[in-house]
Amino acid sequence: EDEINATFARDQRESALKSFKKDPGVRKRCENFGISSHLFNMWSKAYADDAEAEKIERLKAENLVNVLVRSGREGFQYFIINQFFAYLSEKAPEVVKNIAYLRRITDLRYPHEWMVNTRNMQRRIIMHVGPTNSGKTYHALQRLQNSQNGIYCSPLRLLAYEVYSRMNKAGISCTLVTGEDRRGADYSDEAVKPAGYSIDGEPYAAIRSCTIEMASMDKRDVAVVDEIQMIADRQRGWAWTNALLGLQASEIHLCGEVSAVPIVKKICAALDEDVEVREYSRLGQLHTSKASLENDWSRIRPGDCVVAFSRNEIFGIKNTIEETTGLRCAVIYGGLPPEARVEQAQLFNDPKSGYDVLVASDAVGMGINLSIRRIVFTTLSKFDGGSLSRISVSQTRQIGGRAGRFGSGADAGEVTTMNPQDLKPLGESMNKQPPMIKAAGIIPMSDAIETFSHQFPDVPFSELWPMFRDIATVDDDYYLCSFSGQEQIAKCIEHLPLKVRDRYQLLYAPINTRDEIVAKCLVKYATYVANNTECHIGSVVKLPVKPPASRAHLQVFEQWHRSITLFIWLSFHYPEIFANIEEATELKVRCEKAIAEGLASIKGR
Repeated sequence: EDEINATFARDQRESALKSFKKDPGVRKRCENFGISSHLFNMWSKAYADDAEAEKIERLKAENLVNVLVRSGREGFQYFIINQFFAYLSEKAPEVVKNIAYLRRITDLRYPHEWMVNTRNMQRRIIMHVGPTNSGKTYHALQRLQNSQNGIYCSPLRLLAYEVYSRMNKAGISCTLVTGEDRRGADYSDEAVKPAGYSIDGEPYAAIRSCTIEMASMDKRDVAVVDEIQMIADRQRGWAWTNALLGLQASEIHLCGEVSAVPIVKKICAALDEDVEVREYSRLGQLHTSKASLENDWSRIRPGDCVVAFSRNEIFGIKNTIEETTGLRCAVIYGGLPPEARVEQAQLFNDPKSGYDVLVASDAVGMGINLSIRRIVFTTLSKFDGGSLSRISVSQTRQIGGRAGRFGSGADAGEVTTMNPQDLKPLGESMNKQPPMIKAAGIIPMSDAIETFSHQFPDVPFSELWPMFRDIATVDDDYYLCSFSGQEQIAKCIEHLPLKVRDRYQLLYAPINTRDEIVAKCLVKYATYVANNTECHIGSVVKLPVKPPASRAHLQVFEQWHRSITLFIWLSFHYPEIFANIEEATELKVRCEKAIAEGLASIKGR
């Protein structure tokens, strides 16, 4: 972020304008808007010339710095395309038919106006900010425990489950709601009492613990939103923005990094709501080592967490450590089912389990409590889908801060690297504060997409999505979250006769279309939605009989597990179509047991 200045922004603008004029996807979408090839050539040249001459206010180099910081290169390219339509709207509105109306129905400048009921109440906003392991979430949860009608909004299913378990064990009735799971309060424990009873005599719980995408906007006394800095996440930031704008709670506690304070204050000022900020310091010491491990695996010791950013590397490192040191390794990475991650964490945390070292991806940055004494980075670069890039200050500090967690038994946490060349940049990142967040993520409401789609009845839905992005108007305090994942899903199901609302619902299915098995299952599931017929999971999911015996085979099981959880996610949105939850749950448990067996036996080959 430090390297982004006006000169850099000018260079990026020049590059983005060249790409814009040559991009066949842009030309195709312009054709859908009724812009001929001749008119596109003429007006794209005029637009580029005026931008380079600093005649367009929002495209002046100094104004583009913030766009680059908040959006990255992908978002910046989208911004350049979007501003072309703003330029046409001003200079040549006749080029795009009904452009004034199209820009009106895609006007996203006032997202707070979408939450009418919330605007009719006065809320107290309290921010708990500080580094990893500072007790900020603990203090917010203490307030939640005393509520008779509260909600906890988590970035991860694991964290939602942890709070659900903690509350019920404390005798506080709490339900769990995630995309793949629904659980009632544990009334089998006599200490857990309902907060009250409905008119029908059904008990209701005091607290709901949920993943943030599943947050309900019912009236509450207290709400806790964890990891508020994820409001800037380019894929999921919209969920934190929705929570901030829409939660109907008298008292809202936002936990996270200090980097989120300015944007939260700015948004809340527009809502006429005050923000109280409580800052916390780290509990326990943390320091960066004076020396790396010099690429010597024999220097790995019990209590270490070795961090790598590639699934294949994780298993290779596990094998190397076990062969070199005799220490046994647990593994945690994003592709593992949450249940498997919890099991691996328990093995690492238990001093009697025989597992001494953890090899993990950045999935350890938040979520499970881990008794890590030292974090060892094998690299500070991660593949971002296009190229290798340095992980951010925020990511580095969050992962590094997991060492020496309060209550873990370690006197102090330590952070180091395998490679000597990474040690200095690691130290610099650990001593820096993450840059202040400039904007919050949003997505359009389904009604806006549906209205927009009616203007282009002959255009495939997968093309409507980026067209909406091209012409939408967004305030500088917000940005449109990345549509890339949704575009791929839209293409997968394009051939099916689905209603617009069903297409929109399926766009947010919790999958990655690069997972071939999962993508095929999505298409099969969507076919049942299109035909409005009941789907039995056994007709779609074909789980192998034998447990995985290799890394490749393990990956197949991980994809089948995601296909099963996709069925369960769909069951909450289409309960009559995806009805047999018991069968799906049994299959899920079988799959998790097979994955656990594979993790215990597979070597790094």
